Amino acid sequence: MGGLERMAAGAGRHSITADEWRQIVDSAVETAIITTDLAGRVTSWSEGARRILGWDEEEMLGQTLDRLFSEQGGRASLETEMAEAARSGRGGVAEGWRLRKDGHRLWAAGEMTPIRDARGAVVGFTKVLRDRSSSRAAEVAILEERRTLEVLNRTGSALAEGADMSGVAQLVTDAGVELTGAQFGAFFYNIADDAGESYMLYALSGAPAEAFSSFPMPRNTAVFGPTFSGEGIVRSDDITRDPRYGRNAPHAGMPAGHLPVRSYLAVPVLTRSGEVLGGLFFGHEAVGVFTEESERGLTLLASEAAVALDNTRLIHALEAELAQRRRAEQELADSEARLRLAAEAADIGTWDFDPITGALHWDARCKALFGLPPDAEVTYESAFLAGLHPDDRDRAAAAVVSALDPHGSGRYEFEYRTIGLEDGIERWIAATGRAIFVEGQAVRFIGTVIDISASKRSEARLQELNERLEEQVHAEVARRAEAEEALRQAQKMEAVGQLTGGIAHDFNNLLTVVTGNIGRALRALDAAGFADPRTLRSLDNAMIGAERAASLTQRLLAFSRRQPLAPKPVDLDRLVSGMSDLLQRSLGEMIRLEIVTSPGLWRTEADPNQLESAILNLALNSRDAMPDGGELTIETGNTRLDEGYAALQAEVPPGQYAMVAVTDTGVGMTRDVIERAFEPFFTTKEVGKGTGLGLSMVYGFVKQSGGHVKIYSEEGEGTTIKIYLPRLLSEPERDELAGTLFGPAEGSSRSETILVVEDDDDVRTYTVESLQELGYDVLEAHDGPAALRLMHLRESPIDLLFTDVVMPGMSGRELADAARLVQPGLRVLFTSGYTRNAIVHGGRLDPGVEMIMKPFNFEALAQKVRDVIDGGGGSVLLVDGEATVRALTREALAAMGIRTELAATGAEALGKVRAAQGNYGAVVLDDDLPDRAGDALFRELRALRADLPIVIASSTRTEQLRQTFKQDRCLSVLAKPYTSAALQQTLLSVGIRCKGDSA
Repeated sequence: MGGLERMAAGAGRHSITADEWRQIVDSAVETAIITTDLAGRVTSWSEGARRILGWDEEEMLGQTLDRLFSEQGGRASLETEMAEAARSGRGGVAEGWRLRKDGHRLWAAGEMTPIRDARGAVVGFTKVLRDRSSSRAAEVAILEERRTLEVLNRTGSALAEGADMSGVAQLVTDAGVELTGAQFGAFFYNIADDAGESYMLYALSGAPAEAFSSFPMPRNTAVFGPTFSGEGIVRSDDITRDPRYGRNAPHAGMPAGHLPVRSYLAVPVLTRSGEVLGGLFFGHEAVGVFTEESERGLTLLASEAAVALDNTRLIHALEAELAQRRRAEQELADSEARLRLAAEAADIGTWDFDPITGALHWDARCKALFGLPPDAEVTYESAFLAGLHPDDRDRAAAAVVSALDPHGSGRYEFEYRTIGLEDGIERWIAATGRAIFVEGQAVRFIGTVIDISASKRSEARLQELNERLEEQVHAEVARRAEAEEALRQAQKMEAVGQLTGGIAHDFNNLLTVVTGNIGRALRALDAAGFADPRTLRSLDNAMIGAERAASLTQRLLAFSRRQPLAPKPVDLDRLVSGMSDLLQRSLGEMIRLEIVTSPGLWRTEADPNQLESAILNLALNSRDAMPDGGELTIETGNTRLDEGYAALQAEVPPGQYAMVAVTDTGVGMTRDVIERAFEPFFTTKEVGKGTGLGLSMVYGFVKQSGGHVKIYSEEGEGTTIKIYLPRLLSEPERDELAGTLFGPAEGSSRSETILVVEDDDDVRTYTVESLQELGYDVLEAHDGPAALRLMHLRESPIDLLFTDVVMPGMSGRELADAARLVQPGLRVLFTSGYTRNAIVHGGRLDPGVEMIMKPFNFEALAQKVRDVIDGGGGSVLLVDGEATVRALTREALAAMGIRTELAATGAEALGKVRAAQGNYGAVVLDDDLPDRAGDALFRELRALRADLPIVIASSTRTEQLRQTFKQDRCLSVLAKPYTSAALQQTLLSVGIRCKGDSA
């Protein structure tokens, strides 16, 4: 018997038949009334259930209610409702989404109650369900409207408090993102460039500024144009399918790496007068995010923004006008003050005479020139005429009459002498004035007077100055000779530098052979178990001597400005302070060291290791100049070398410099010693006490760094040597890759082929034998053309070209370029003892160039060759925001023999990858970084390198990321937490897949 029949039977006691009961139930068409058995299978299905849910009773009888639940796990939800109803009498009272037969969702409210038999046992359940979709939609609409009003009210209140243009734009952009549910938004100010196409970014929300830094501003295209012209709102569910999208070169759409935009909404911001102030632009990577409600909310927001921006502009304009007026008033007051001060400073007096009344006005200075106090009464006769020198009185009076003559010029220019009426001092006066005429009559006569007594005295000394002219000419000739001598000295130093550079080249070749063969002998003896102390000591002494010779050669290269430098931004204060312990130990107890730093010191760019070496050299020279002890002061500061100073020096451009000065209280230098101090091998020390290359190395390093070095010294008074390095005005990319530490010699396990090109037979022989000892297959050639012929004849590719830079006929750089035409992507390692300008420019190795300097030893050669062949493949960049995770993972990778670089943020990781120039073998990045999600950073890294193996470690989105990027063979997703073995296997797997894809 079904549930409905049982209910009808039970109702019989009240004279209600089953049909009547069914009519009563079916009359509730707005309510679904359903009965089930204990298993949840439908036993009755009312007319209201059919209308609300769509299924007929015949379709549902015997079926469970699982299909009503919109989410997965419907069976579990149904069983929970039945259990709750059986336990407490009511179950499933919470409102929620339910599914109709047609697949649409409805918001329903209802409950489930148990059906009990006569014994009180639960034999089934009654489910009552009411459709509240309309009420729900109304409630959601009210809530959304309330949220919109709250956002608008809050934004309006914030705007009312006042802000500048950028502050208003940021408030409105943030509010727009919150209002529309956009992923990111921007406000572009309507200031076009000369072509009328590019606009100014004023605010950005939901994305870091770096997301737009590499892209140009929007142009007046079919997509952006309607907003900037004020035509109206532009809304698109998918902008990439909009007919206006993709019409403009060069990208025909969004450029590579741009934030993903599918849903697009833009609204113009118009002033009261209809002027377009700019546009609010919002985007989302999903489709169909923005609605008509979004448009209405943004329209209201744009109106508030326009009022606020318009008011801000008006306030700024008013403030600017008031400021201009204040400036004008202040400038007028300042002008009057300057005029007064100028008159006072120039000792100018003023006078004003009325020819009709005879009234005369003199200022205090004018009275003083006639020897009168400031409060004295003056008249034309009693003061002016009476104060004139008797020899000048008649001529001065005649000049006044001439100036007042209507038929004359009205000008008055006269020089005369006065005899002070009270102080009796004779003065020479120059008077300048003019008469003002009205209807042919002089009505005013004004002018100035100035004391020219000094000028007159100067005229008297003119002859004396003329006589001294010849002496001044001699002085000028001497200054010119000094400048010419400085130029000759610079030319001499350059000539010596070229000579020493050439010598260093040949000497480094010799030292490569010497040190290499000594090293080979030591390894051979060690392998044979030979332990004769005298022989080993002799070889060790020979190696020490060769290394000292190599050090001298490096100093020669420094002087000749041919050493490859690794310049970096340097804080001189930090560098000098960091050397204090080293310097104190080097100077000894008899010398007191003082370091004086400079607040606000400018940064410079130099090779920090070479700079430290230069300062240490100067300090050691100062120590030797103070045999009885003394004081050494190292001081930093900012300075400007002006055009006058630069003109008297060689190779010194005027400008701003950071300076470090090393001052001692030693014996000082004579003028002759100062002039020769920087020459190689020049020394005042005893034989065996110095090489004479310390100061020459300092000179070469400073000049190669674009700086200037100057010696100031007096015998018995001490010496100051100042190093000037150009001020660094812009910071380069930070976080360049650290150098690789040399470990034990690493040979070849795969017998890679290396082509060695070296014109020196001995060096080539040593290099070839060393590489063969390391397990490589080695080809050799004595010059570039021979190397190219070998490559053309060889069928299989070579793994590395190892070439000298300086060779006759064809340089190493030219050989490398030609070889890459034969074998694209060929790895190249340069070597040289003297680089000239083939691969080093401006003191720096060219980008992407790998080099090992001569002389090199066996271990250095092994490590460098391995690194270049591997292409950095053993180096992994680990990107994680947690310091503990970084430390533990780095330790695990190190245990696997993998070198690791660390980054804490996405921005830092991008900087390192750019600086590495392709030398990372893989990147392991966390999905949850402080500044961006892992997938966002992955896209940016992939834009930099298409073949870079990348591992994303995620604790929440593993499967999602795998599905999203399943087409990328150079990506693996690793679930967190992971083990060292899992990480190692993942790195190996993604590396193999990626290399296979590249092949």
